[in-house]
Amino acid sequence: MGLKLVFAVSLLLQLLDLCRGNKVGVAYGRDGDNLPSPDKVAQLVAKHSIRYLRIYDSDPQVLNAFKNTGVEFMVGVHNSDLPAFQSQSYVDSWLSKNILPFYQPTKITHITVGNEVTESSDNAANLVMAALRNVVSALRKVGLQDRIKVSTPLSFGVLSKSFPPSEGAFRSSLEYVLNPLLEFLDENQSPFMVNLYPYFAVGDSSLDYTLFKPSSQGFEDPNTGLRYDNMFDAQLDAVYFAIASRNAVHSSLASRGRKSILVTETGWPTQGSRGDKYASIENAQTYNTNLIRHVTDDSGTPAMPSGVGYVLDTPAMPGGELDVYIFSLFNENNKAGAEIEGNWGIFYPDMSTVYHLDFSGTGTNSNGRSWCVASSEAPKSALQNALDWACGPGKADCSALQRGQQCFEPDNLVSHASYAFNNYYQKNGLTDEACIFGGTGIKVYRDPSHGNCIYNVKSSDPNGRTWCVASKQVSRTELQNALDWACGPGKADCSSIQPNQQCFEPNTLLSHASFAFNNYYQKNGANDASCSFRGNAIKVDKDPSYGNCIYH
Repeated sequence: MGLKLVFAVSLLLQLLDLCRGNKVGVAYGRDGDNLPSPDKVAQLVAKHSIRYLRIYDSDPQVLNAFKNTGVEFMVGVHNSDLPAFQSQSYVDSWLSKNILPFYQPTKITHITVGNEVTESSDNAANLVMAALRNVVSALRKVGLQDRIKVSTPLSFGVLSKSFPPSEGAFRSSLEYVLNPLLEFLDENQSPFMVNLYPYFAVGDSSLDYTLFKPSSQGFEDPNTGLRYDNMFDAQLDAVYFAIASRNAVHSSLASRGRKSILVTETGWPTQGSRGDKYASIENAQTYNTNLIRHVTDDSGTPAMPSGVGYVLDTPAMPGGELDVYIFSLFNENNKAGAEIEGNWGIFYPDMSTVYHLDFSGTGTNSNGRSWCVASSEAPKSALQNALDWACGPGKADCSALQRGQQCFEPDNLVSHASYAFNNYYQKNGLTDEACIFGGTGIKVYRDPSHGNCIYNVKSSDPNGRTWCVASKQVSRTELQNALDWACGPGKADCSSIQPNQQCFEPNTLLSHASFAFNNYYQKNGANDASCSFRGNAIKVDKDPSYGNCIYH
């Protein structure tokens, strides 16, 4: 493989991180004079199963209202407070008065110091680094530096280039703040925070692409071959590649822990002036509903598939996560700027819904399932011996790791060993003993599958059944060809996806192909070979039937 700069964490941090699952939270802005009291907000949040909140200050009324609720909090420091935060004694006092009295009964997990400081017209960008260091120093004095992480959310505008994603790059004029910030985040194992708003890049031809709908705007990155079918993934991966490129320059950063990226704001407005023609309740509900589904289905992004860590240019080891905060909890009537600025809320100030979002499945792991993967810290020779044993005497099915097959890429030892270890583990009872491999295997609780490479898991269906459905990661042309084959030469029964039949709706290529693929799969032995469709299909262990459309 040669020497590469590796994003790696200690084994303990890997295990803690893998157990937690992707998160969808909500940013609770309070620029309004008609908003409900914090006590009422706590009741509203509990009613709608919202588990994670971001606030932009450390209001004691809010923190007190959420004591013993289990809601995790990201608290903030305003840009206007950064001058005061240049003093260590001031920050020590702030922590003592504003955080410590509420900590633990209220689950405070992050402190954001400033917000989009590089876009601020004041001196915030020059003040943020000293403030960040002072907050960490104050936390260290009370032993909380590892429990409460400190960072600063940046605007997507810190990038000078974002297309294609693999060429994502930071603005050179911001090196004075970005270089020390990346070093700080690495030293303190804190996340890189970014606010992403695909809405501001939308046009007539890209609306579906921006709303996570099937679209002709999808593209393949010419440098990586990774396919992008929505703007959110493309923007987030551009940030990832910008960080990776910058860390390649600062090798001391790249050799330290895996750096997570946390999306501290994203969303869609419901109302604006005449020029904001895409601002609507329908579009906002579509974007945020599909965003929640995208985050919680553990698919990750093309460059950061969920459960996979990185060796700068290629996935290498399990360990990624995708955390997102939707802006905003309420419409806010005192927001500065155009009409659109105050209309990003999920709820009206009277706590009635602007539109419905389902948060009930957010922040969960994989339903108690487990996988076995290779430890990134295992010696290369020991890992190679364990892989040889798994694919040989251990009788793991390693066919998917052969050149040209769905799990050959990334072509590195950790990735190949992870797939082989898991195959053996699933076949041998999911016991601790089946995931030892001479000390090179570790159990994880988030699905390490990526793209079309599916880490098979013992079926959660009571009868051990599996189904075959279309992959979301392939091109429309390839999927259409596979559907045509299934309904034609493959002799799948596709009568149910004809107009007015029980499986015609939703009338999408993905849905129709899923039904056809499964029909062929069930008729032909329900084995791996009958769910290939040239890499356009994946096996699942949850019944995809819905309404009157039954997947036989």
